[in-house]
Amino acid sequence: MAAGLLGYTIRRLLWAIPVLFAISVIVFAILRAAPGDPVDALLGQRYTEETAKVVRAKYGYDEPFHIQYYKYMTNLAQLDLGVSTRHQDFSVSEVIWPKILTSSRLGAIALVVTFVIGIPVGVYAAMARGTPLDPLTISFWLGLDAFPPFVSIPLLQWLFALELGLVSSQWDTNAPLWGFFTPDAILPVLVISIPGIAGVARFMRASIIGVMTEDYVRTARAKGLYERTVVITHITRNAMLPMITVIGLSLPGIAGGALFVELYFGIPGIAAEALAAVRAPDFDVIMALVLFGSTLFVLANILVDISYAIIDPRVRVGATRG
Repeated sequence: MAAGLLGYTIRRLLWAIPVLFAISVIVFAILRAAPGDPVDALLGQRYTEETAKVVRAKYGYDEPFHIQYYKYMTNLAQLDLGVSTRHQDFSVSEVIWPKILTSSRLGAIALVVTFVIGIPVGVYAAMARGTPLDPLTISFWLGLDAFPPFVSIPLLQWLFALELGLVSSQWDTNAPLWGFFTPDAILPVLVISIPGIAGVARFMRASIIGVMTEDYVRTARAKGLYERTVVITHITRNAMLPMITVIGLSLPGIAGGALFVELYFGIPGIAAEALAAVRAPDFDVIMALVLFGSTLFVLANILVDISYAIIDPRVRVGATRG
């Protein structure tokens, strides 16, 4: 069993290599063909043709496409992501990693809150199927989902910061990077997590309803098991299998940031930095962020596949035959 799982994992990882290679080529080509000149952003008012020529030669912008790509990938293999044209005194790594960690701090808490609340809400709605509580429960969370951030943020600030005085309404730049439960993170986490609860609850509700009709559920009830045991052990446990895909594919979003929330609360996250890099344009920062996001997404898919292979050995058998 362990050997079969190891072989399945290796095959999935090997397939990720050509996928990431194709992504890197396509994105690199798009960035080089896109309008805008990074040398203009780098030089600003100091731009002259002579200076621009020197800068293009320095960063390799005057080389053919394949030479530029080869140099970039060679540097990437040495963990050199390039130089930011917007932050001339810092490398790309020095620019993006602190911001990714800041966004990940919020994203991780928000993801946990979304699923910790959404899954029980979905189970409750499914078990209340046929009663008014089912549509009322889902409608309540859909109503919260309908509030756009520019409406929900002032309301939450008024309630939690002004009226109750429980949290800070602004981001504390002096807070520790991994201080997850600092007061300044509460409002941004609520704004990010609450809209996703409705989607998780509806997905979980549909999965629960599908499992409730299975023969093993009727058999468990026929044996006289307590309803709580049937719901937790036989229904919810098996209904969680499709949720693995949702959770796995949500993991890359942890580091993606939330643009509006970061701009509103003044959070130095990666979403605001990515927007500024696109507007500049800052090619090396954009390239690094795309490759980072693509790698996370591919790894998340592999993690989901491996999880299914662990839970259901038939997945490994089917992959081997394929």
